Amino acid sequence: MVAGRLRVQEFMILAASGVPVFHYSWSNTQKLDELLSGFLSAITSFASEFGERSVQSLSFEGSEILYEQTEQELLFLFLVGTGAPHKTLRIVLRDLSRRFLGRYSPKTDDIVIDGAFDPFKKDVREAFDYYEGVLIVTSTLSAYVVPRINQDALERAMESGGFLDEFHRDFGGEGTRVLEAIDGKTSIDKLSLRMGLEDEEVSEVIEYLTIWGILSILQMCPQFSQDDARFDAFLDVIGLPSKDYQLLQRAKQFCNGTRSVVEISERLGVTPDQLYEMLEKLGDEVKWILVEVSGLSRTLRPRY
Repeated sequence: MVAGRLRVQEFMILAASGVPVFHYSWSNTQKLDELLSGFLSAITSFASEFGERSVQSLSFEGSEILYEQTEQELLFLFLVGTGAPHKTLRIVLRDLSRRFLGRYSPKTDDIVIDGAFDPFKKDVREAFDYYEGVLIVTSTLSAYVVPRINQDALERAMESGGFLDEFHRDFGGEGTRVLEAIDGKTSIDKLSLRMGLEDEEVSEVIEYLTIWGILSILQMCPQFSQDDARFDAFLDVIGLPSKDYQLLQRAKQFCNGTRSVVEISERLGVTPDQLYEMLEKLGDEVKWILVEVSGLSRTLRPRY
């Protein structure tokens, strides 16, 4: 059994000696037994010797392990299943390690006490509920949304050092280009065109930044002018093709500034691309209302 879209089977914290400090399993079993813990203690020695502190991964007996060693000589790790979203999980693992150390760091001398950190299981469940929720929302977004940077969150993340290391590792210069191009006004579709990238490439960066808590996402909701006579005259001037005109007549009742391109297209049985292409031909006659996507601005945010 795994934790939803994140595909995590177990979460464990180990001391540098390999002694288990904390364990959480989504199936109430413990595949990460003491034998594996002893094996992982060799990793801590390697990380200490070479100064490696970023989130790493390794394969073990058909499963995969993501792990991070902290300066406090604790090892945080996930046992994950096939198809796990590694980029997202590195964020989650780093977040959980910061939360644990922020809460228990003064008490790590007592790590041998059985069950001393059981209250942290609630934090783990809350964190996974949050990240699962973000993934569900971001996976359903189209290219017709506008990303907007939370400047305070971005500055905090950059000051921590961890964000930039992970971001450059996962996306390189291309990710930096996308981040710098986000202006709070331009949709993913137009960012892709401007940068010569596929929508999926830009969307992956947007999802990553959203999971970090650095972005909010705004749905593009079209709204038509209330002056029907003037609008009809405008349509006569531009001469919409018959297919577009028919689509427009069906769409008008839904274009009131409260429904997104995706929602309207689903009601009409057309693709978002078809609807947006028609609306684009209307130019300034369509006003775009930006409505923030719910489910992303929650109190539980990544700790940097």
